[in-house]
Amino acid sequence: MSCRRYRYFVAISLLALLTFATRAISLDAQSLWRDEVDALCYAHEIPHLISKSIVPGEVDGFSPPQACPVLPVRAAPSPDAPIGQRLTRTLDGVIRQNGPLYFLLLRQWIWLAGKSEYGMRFLSLIFGVLCVPLTYVLGQRLFNRQTGAAAALLMTASPYLAWYSQEIKMYTLVPALVLAAIYGLHRAAHEGGWCWWAMQIVASSLAFYTHILAALLIPIQIILYLLWQPWTRRQWRGALISFMLLVLPYLPLLAWQAPVIFRAQETGFHHYTLRQMVEILLNGWSLGIACEGRPWGAVLMGALAVGGMLGPFIALADSPSMDEAAPLRNRLALFCWGTLPLGALWRVSLWQPLFTDRYLIWSAPAFYLSTALGLVFVGRRGRWGYGLMITLACIVLTFAGLNQWRQATMPIKSDFRAAAAYVAAHNARHDAGKDELMIFQIPHGRYTFDYYFSQSDYRWREGLFTNHQDPDGSYLLSVSEAAQRMAAMTAPYDTVWLLVTEMDMWDRRALVKEWLDTNWHQAESAHFTRVDVYRYQRP
Repeated sequence: MSCRRYRYFVAISLLALLTFATRAISLDAQSLWRDEVDALCYAHEIPHLISKSIVPGEVDGFSPPQACPVLPVRAAPSPDAPIGQRLTRTLDGVIRQNGPLYFLLLRQWIWLAGKSEYGMRFLSLIFGVLCVPLTYVLGQRLFNRQTGAAAALLMTASPYLAWYSQEIKMYTLVPALVLAAIYGLHRAAHEGGWCWWAMQIVASSLAFYTHILAALLIPIQIILYLLWQPWTRRQWRGALISFMLLVLPYLPLLAWQAPVIFRAQETGFHHYTLRQMVEILLNGWSLGIACEGRPWGAVLMGALAVGGMLGPFIALADSPSMDEAAPLRNRLALFCWGTLPLGALWRVSLWQPLFTDRYLIWSAPAFYLSTALGLVFVGRRGRWGYGLMITLACIVLTFAGLNQWRQATMPIKSDFRAAAAYVAAHNARHDAGKDELMIFQIPHGRYTFDYYFSQSDYRWREGLFTNHQDPDGSYLLSVSEAAQRMAAMTAPYDTVWLLVTEMDMWDRRALVKEWLDTNWHQAESAHFTRVDVYRYQRP
């Protein structure tokens, strides 16, 4: 290993260690939120459902964690149906946009590390750290070592990736697999070798089974292969076999999902315009979840990314040589990787809203590589350029460090940990709990509450869903009917707890709380991040 390569190896190793340290130290700073508890439940339920589908009636003794709802076994198909139909019918509706791979991995990880917040989140941390060296090797492959190292530094500092490295979801596994798939495709298409084609096929397939929107990786890889012509022309056989292996096995899946994808329906997601989607992604990828420094931090990184894309085109517009044309095509490849998934999701969202920024997290490395190109381009503009590059990099890292610190110290997720501790402390002081009623608004919050609440035999009810509306906008549930239901629900009790989170999703008119405020005495209340707790006494 040459001295230059050794220095880069040491630098990337230190960046990986720094990534691990900064994210591991605050891994359990945030309370679990409902999606993370869902992941815990799926990790137990999905292996059980798959076993029941393969061997119907012979898999018993399933005992989910306290925080999990009852399995949707009533949707199970007939035991006489073909095994493929049993599997798809069983899993349909359980995992929605998510594939089963992450949950199968998480189930084994829980067996090894336990069900603590820290233990379960550690799996995402591993994949988040792995993204740093993968970004470096891809950046070096597409451009040069300086760009790869700068992109790896941005991935290390990224508060957005730090956030999802500290969440029990698949959102660091997907970008790691996509980075590996694109790296394998580039090496296979330029050098040949079945090991690289195998790497591309396996990483892409695993990405599909991790998140269904990773299927957009197939058209992107086809475009990348075409962009890399004529260098890749000799590898057309390997490319054809690779893409056939990626496309043909999933045609039945496409036939299964296509009617759902192209059907207009309400999904519970917000309707965003394309401009709003771009702003959300730019703010998130630049400044993370806390978004301290908005809009200037996002404007700076966006300008560097655009500069990284367009600068060399302007400088080489006259007559680029073959050597110069390759990086230009790689910039176009980054542009396609970063924008086409967003365009496809925006198009589908016109009739079926599906946009959530984390669904496109696997395009974030393209943004960081583009930003790194902008920094390197500025640094090569002479002595003044090098100083400006250092200044801009320091500003970017300052914004990133501030947002990582805020994410690690400021409660952001629904704080059911504190809410459950508050209720438990009250019950311990007053020897209460069993003869009290807890109403959860929204009901899904109960599963996160149960993860932290040691008592399992308390009485609880779902808060009323009051948001159903006619096409003319009038509500189907009247105020008087809601009052009657609340009176019947609370009749056997003298004490009622109301735990409120994301109320607009379930009761935007706040009829449940308004009825309790009017007809009961509010004895105490406590307010935590995104969770409010009220205790009422019958007058």
